[in-house]
Amino acid sequence: MNDTTIAAVSDAVVITDPEEIRLVSNDQSIDRDFTGATTVRNQTFLKTMLEMFSVGGKPLPTMLPRTDAARAAAQDALWSKLNLLADDLKSGPQELEPLAAWVRGTGAAEAIGPLVQQCVGRLFVEDFTSTEESWAAACLMLEASSSSDVAKLLLLQISGKLDRAKALLSSMVNGDLSAVNGIGVALHHIVDGLHRMRQLAADPAKGAQLAVDAVVDECLFAPSNVMRLATADAEVGGCPFKKGAFLILSLGSASKAKANRDLVFLSQSWSRCPAENWVPALLEGVWKRALVPASPNENNSK
Repeated sequence: MNDTTIAAVSDAVVITDPEEIRLVSNDQSIDRDFTGATTVRNQTFLKTMLEMFSVGGKPLPTMLPRTDAARAAAQDALWSKLNLLADDLKSGPQELEPLAAWVRGTGAAEAIGPLVQQCVGRLFVEDFTSTEESWAAACLMLEASSSSDVAKLLLLQISGKLDRAKALLSSMVNGDLSAVNGIGVALHHIVDGLHRMRQLAADPAKGAQLAVDAVVDECLFAPSNVMRLATADAEVGGCPFKKGAFLILSLGSASKAKANRDLVFLSQSWSRCPAENWVPALLEGVWKRALVPASPNENNSK
């Protein structure tokens, strides 16, 4: 959700300053414990968000507090797993050819979504295959999380359409909620990055002038906002917060400057994204491969 959307449906403090976001992210009294007391308006909003980002009543990892030991262990394990895979991606292996071909201009603009979903899905299930239905489910999750129309969100929930979409994604990854988040929510930021990469590749003269690191940096997209709740009275950056205050960290805008790119993945926080190294490595590998068309032998092996 964007800042305007959040302001329309909740009593929230929106934080845009990068250093204040870092302070808030690491303050022990500001958490993702959304079960605490807050305003009636916030309770309604949080209930909707928790239902949206849960499967079968179980919240996705991105909605769990720092004190959740199972969440922390799974997050660290996934971080380690993805880090082991990252170095191999940087060279642009053959497995990235479908993404690289799209970046070079092959295929319709909308084709990239299912390709990314399949790439992310195979981190969890070796033979994961994206389908029209699974991509539609991911798009529905994006639509729901970006909507400011509370009536529309309630209708999606009452109709069961959103629950069916999440259940489909869950069934494809054996109920792994980190995987559901990957193939239903987080992948959209990679899709945005590859759209930007395709634009860069469409101008060979400009693309050739950019260092690989610069391309990767330009193609990193953070979530627009993440939510936190004050679990006690606190003060951050000279600004006091009462217990129950609802805080919105505007990562999308705050992470734009190069010095603040750590905010894309909240790398300095307990809630860092497990893919903080994997996603840049993926983008680097795709860009390198996109600059060199696939060899005849590779094409014949597909």
